[in-house]
Amino acid sequence: MKQDEMEEIVPKTEKREEIPSEKPKKSKEELAKDYQQYYEWLDTIYPIGNFELQGRDGETLYFHHGYNLYDKKDDEPVLVYHLRDTSYKEFAQQQRELLLKGEVTKDDSKTYSFKGSIVINKKEKRFSFLVEREYKGKGYGRAIYDNYLQILEMLGIEDKELYTVAISQNTNHPFLQRMYVKEVVARTSEKPNLENAQQILQELARWQGIRQIRLKEINDIIDYAIRSNVPMAEIAKSLNENGLSIGRDVFHNERKEVESLQSFGGIGLKATAMHQHFMQDKDFAFMQFITEPDVEDTTIEFRRILAEVKKEYRAKQQEDRYIEPNLQNFGELEHIILDWKNAGLLFRSVIPEIQEVVKRQAISKFEEFDPEHKQAWNWSVDDNSFKTFKMLSEAGLMDKDTYIALYQKALNRNYTLRDFDGVIFTHISREEREKARREIAENTYYPSPKKKWQKAENRWDKEHSIPRVAVPQALAKKGNVRELLKQQILQQGIARKTKIKTDMMGKGKDGKPFIVDNLKDWLFGVPGTHGNLQMIGNSAIVFPPQTPEFAVQLIEQALKSIEYPDFGERE
Repeated sequence: MKQDEMEEIVPKTEKREEIPSEKPKKSKEELAKDYQQYYEWLDTIYPIGNFELQGRDGETLYFHHGYNLYDKKDDEPVLVYHLRDTSYKEFAQQQRELLLKGEVTKDDSKTYSFKGSIVINKKEKRFSFLVEREYKGKGYGRAIYDNYLQILEMLGIEDKELYTVAISQNTNHPFLQRMYVKEVVARTSEKPNLENAQQILQELARWQGIRQIRLKEINDIIDYAIRSNVPMAEIAKSLNENGLSIGRDVFHNERKEVESLQSFGGIGLKATAMHQHFMQDKDFAFMQFITEPDVEDTTIEFRRILAEVKKEYRAKQQEDRYIEPNLQNFGELEHIILDWKNAGLLFRSVIPEIQEVVKRQAISKFEEFDPEHKQAWNWSVDDNSFKTFKMLSEAGLMDKDTYIALYQKALNRNYTLRDFDGVIFTHISREEREKARREIAENTYYPSPKKKWQKAENRWDKEHSIPRVAVPQALAKKGNVRELLKQQILQQGIARKTKIKTDMMGKGKDGKPFIVDNLKDWLFGVPGTHGNLQMIGNSAIVFPPQTPEFAVQLIEQALKSIEYPDFGERE
């Protein structure tokens, strides 16, 4: 330490006086006297000037007392020890000798590393320590923690058992949590004992929200409790109160331990107990641990999550904060379906009524992800589609009817059966897929696209283009071509008799919705919805992409019949 710095920390024995504007410089003799008094006082509060600990791999950890800034009048001063290189011991002695002569000392900061410190507050009975950032991971903290009682004993502190341990004044530091967990879990290596196992489970229950326990340690506790004949209900109670305080990365790094926990079978884990995991991570991976889910419990948890998402959404709107696109565009349920990982694991276990709502929601929103039909099917455009398929599959909701309903939405988005099947087949069982394909082959499905598909220019190939029929000039001059076509189609009656499959909806006189089931209504519309035959002025007629060829040919024939009314007689 430099001499001018040392002058500032040397305690004054005489009464404090006003500090003059310019402090007079002390002579060597005066400085030597001050330092003599200071060291005499310092030696009275430090029972030992330095000590050593054994670190990891046999490394010697050397601790040297720090300069004490507390006034001599303090009855119970704070003791400070710095973790230094072992060579610092000789350097410190040399510096002390120089200071006692009033000599200028060298700066040690660049020569001797400061690796950490121990601070012992006798008044507050606290043992606090820290390790500098660049020296973490070397086992210094563990060495200090393992020996803190020994250090207090070396310093002659008789009530050492009353001291609390802290890191940078924090008694709840993650490192300390980790050390305490390891000490408790180590007791599972003892012989099976009911009382000991119950005490360990009680400790486990108190660690709720602390992610410093590892899955292997939870497995060790469960295994020990089972071998000690603890009832499964008591084990489940402890686990649920703990909430599985582990990191979600276990599914990547500890697969064997995941399987071990699952192998214990019906230990009664609850979804509601893992609420904080779900909310913090937006990930339902922990549902994998619930081998025998309680439907009522899982349903409560889902409703709880949905309510919190809705509350947060309203708060973001009022505060004009960022809102996730899927939450903004599709709503809270779809936000959970699309943006929360492993959502299907949760929906697999809720009541059937909610499962049906989730399935309808997933299907209804499917065509909105890319409503303008601007690109062929690809991962970037259809990321939400894949998430939907995955969720439905995880939830056990991907059956024949779901496949067909999604295929209808795929048609609405200008995707062929080949497009659709090529990406969904991995998310459905072979049996259900074959059933769906047979039903699709036995019926004719028509698209019912949303938005303004007429303006979309689908250029990537003919299979995805918009069918177009030119109106003969002579017919175009007659005026309302669409009305003429409608009357012709009605007169023929073929379109009315042609049954189709589509999700085009109309509205009856009683106000109730109904599904369009014939080609005539699909072409020209019904109350509540427009028809899918669209006019480009009076010069052309266009149909939605993926319109079956039969409808196009029917209109072409009708146009000829209007233009050449006697065409059939001349044949």
